[in-house]
Amino acid sequence: MSELLTVRINEAILFIYMMSIACYLIDFIDKNNRIKKIGFVLLIVVLVMQTLMIGQFYLTTGRFPVQTITEGFYFFTWLIIIASIVMSETTRTEFLGFMMNLIGFIFMAIHTFQPVEYQSHTTVSHMMNELLMVHVTLAIAAYVTFLIAAIQAGLYLYQMRNLKNKRFTQKFFRMNDLASISRSVNHFSIIGFILLLISLVLGVQWGLILIGPSIWLDSKVVGSAIVLLIYGIYIYFFTYKKMKLNRLMEINIMFFLICMVNYLIISRYSEFHQLIN
Repeated sequence: MSELLTVRINEAILFIYMMSIACYLIDFIDKNNRIKKIGFVLLIVVLVMQTLMIGQFYLTTGRFPVQTITEGFYFFTWLIIIASIVMSETTRTEFLGFMMNLIGFIFMAIHTFQPVEYQSHTTVSHMMNELLMVHVTLAIAAYVTFLIAAIQAGLYLYQMRNLKNKRFTQKFFRMNDLASISRSVNHFSIIGFILLLISLVLGVQWGLILIGPSIWLDSKVVGSAIVLLIYGIYIYFFTYKKMKLNRLMEINIMFFLICMVNYLIISRYSEFHQLIN
């Protein structure tokens, strides 16, 4: 498949994705089950098309699109869509689903309008690529779970403000209660912590084999270790109730922003991670 055709297909996926998000927004503002179903169907279409594109990418290059930051955006969006579809079928998450897909749309737009050529090989061996693939995939999955936790934390603060102002609108009753939201924030933070921990261990192993002990001084490794540490402290404070919940929710959102700085900015100054670009 030519690069131009790939870009055009991704643009079509992006347009359908935008229509789906618009349907979810309309449903959230003015509850409309018919519009919501249309948005859900469109989201399924986006998922199927993205899955086919990922499959085509694998057949063309012999690897999954996770080895560069731009490719990671596409895979990140794919996981967000899967998570939002599953959650929309199991919980009342209209607002959460809308916010997740809005962020996913932004990442996919960045990927679509900054296309890169497919490469069937990198500067590392096939065996090392397999280890690298698991490392990056787990890291991106961790970012997705941290994103869900941060959105839920924002939802908690929004619901808390409504409760304090006694603003009991239809939107208030369509969202989960504060206790359920806080548990969800904690659960997703723990899942993300575990995924990032495993990813970091595999990534360090990859780096030790490839470039040696200097990997411990790499900016991205240090940044990821810091992210892991702060989320570990957060989980401890949450579990043992060392701080008020509303403050913990604010901290969770701040930690996710730090996580994104580590992923989007610090990675560019990492000698280790430039080897896979």
